[in-house]
Amino acid sequence: MSSKKMKVAGVNQGQLPLPVVEAPVNPATHLSSQRFRTMLVLLGSALLLLGSARYSNSGSVYPCPPSFSSVSSLASALDGFFYTSTRTDELCPSVANASSYSGWIGLEGDSEETPKRSFYWVFEAEENPENAPVILTIGGGPGTSGLINAFGGQAHCKISENGTVVNTYRWTQKYNLVALDHPIGVGLSYGKMVNNSVDAAHDVYDFLQKFFQVYPNLAKNKFVIASGSYGGTFVPNIATVLQEENKAIASGEGRLGGSHINLDALLVSNPWTDPMAFFRWVLYYRCELHSLYNATTCAELYSKLPECLDTISMAFQDSTVHNRRLADETCSRLQVPGQNGTLAENINRHCDTEGDIAKCYPTFNWIPNFLNSNETRKVLGVPNSLTFKSLNYDVTGEFVSYGDSMFPTHKLYEPLIADGIRVLHHVGSLDANCPNPGTLSFLKLLNTPFSEAFRSGKDVPWPSADEPQGTVRSVGPGAGNFTYLTYDNAGHFVVSDQTWQTKYVVEHFIDNVPFL
Repeated sequence: MSSKKMKVAGVNQGQLPLPVVEAPVNPATHLSSQRFRTMLVLLGSALLLLGSARYSNSGSVYPCPPSFSSVSSLASALDGFFYTSTRTDELCPSVANASSYSGWIGLEGDSEETPKRSFYWVFEAEENPENAPVILTIGGGPGTSGLINAFGGQAHCKISENGTVVNTYRWTQKYNLVALDHPIGVGLSYGKMVNNSVDAAHDVYDFLQKFFQVYPNLAKNKFVIASGSYGGTFVPNIATVLQEENKAIASGEGRLGGSHINLDALLVSNPWTDPMAFFRWVLYYRCELHSLYNATTCAELYSKLPECLDTISMAFQDSTVHNRRLADETCSRLQVPGQNGTLAENINRHCDTEGDIAKCYPTFNWIPNFLNSNETRKVLGVPNSLTFKSLNYDVTGEFVSYGDSMFPTHKLYEPLIADGIRVLHHVGSLDANCPNPGTLSFLKLLNTPFSEAFRSGKDVPWPSADEPQGTVRSVGPGAGNFTYLTYDNAGHFVVSDQTWQTKYVVEHFIDNVPFL
């Protein structure tokens, strides 16, 4: 490879310059294994102006953060895709002076005329970042920004009404954190959108292959995926693509120039994964365990349940867009607001009289205010045409139109767990939006090497019987290969509701240390 020179423009003191990426787009061939394609059949299946970043016919490289990678390894790896990397320490300072960087990476099909670019924000671990596990955090929705996770309790800082504050219970003390706006169209990612979790998962694989070229020293590290809510659909799809592509690379049939991704564990909170289990148990939670509805409403909703379950069964058996959308539309009749302003995401909160979740969780307003401020936009290099939204309803609409929520996605966990990928479901017991009985139900129905022990296992208090924060059911050494954990005082947003508890759980699971 010929030597390349870095061009610098508009550099502010204390901030690394934006890269000048001038190579034409030449995405690597995207392969997927026959086994995964077969599974999919069974399941149904504006140019960004960033200061100095532009395209032309010659190549150039940009040295990444010294703590993340070496210039020499970067210079020999990068070619043929758009990327930027901007130091963002001034926006989200770390107690231990750990760095953070944000940017965009062009995905397969990206061009100057038809962009397709994923936005990321990477936060360096305070302790041993060169070897610390990498957590990829994505939002749910579909259409929710992964930055909500990062700034809601995972990253160096949290967002308050007046800006950033130190995050006492940050995950980044021990782990590198990559917040990704997924899929395209979410948050600050922009360009050609997809309408289903499978295509979106392939986009994540493409992103990661390129991300680890931009930050090559992280590529060898243990890799973990974390999400919640609709992330319960995103995560197993992403993990499946990563695992199948890893196998393809090992057999010499993978992506040209592709690298193995050291997938180790999945962390999922209050998931939407199996619609059949969800609707079988949702009224039990809302009407029997708790009083989200009155007796009249419960009776009316129970009368509609059989038709809902029948349409889901049909969608599973004959997975057409029509059947999936019919199931979605039929079952949506069971989703009605709680009485007395009770928030479905946390039944202990009564502030949802107008359907505005920010009345209960003001962070949902503070984060967009922070990201859309002139100061933040200037540092990140956000173009004038792009506005951050916590939830992009256009993305939601695309996935709804495809019927993406009506697949038996839980079945994807079976080969993953059999391959040794460790899986944690950690759920708030106060969530009526994605209630925990449905989650435990589909986990019991999985056929894995741990199924018998899991089904007969006991839910024991953690971290101790004297001061319980919830219960845990775990199979396997340490924190377990197959683990289900509850938080007594958390709802849908477990990190927001139980800050130190979730840090405790995440650290114990990733480090594979028993919870008790």
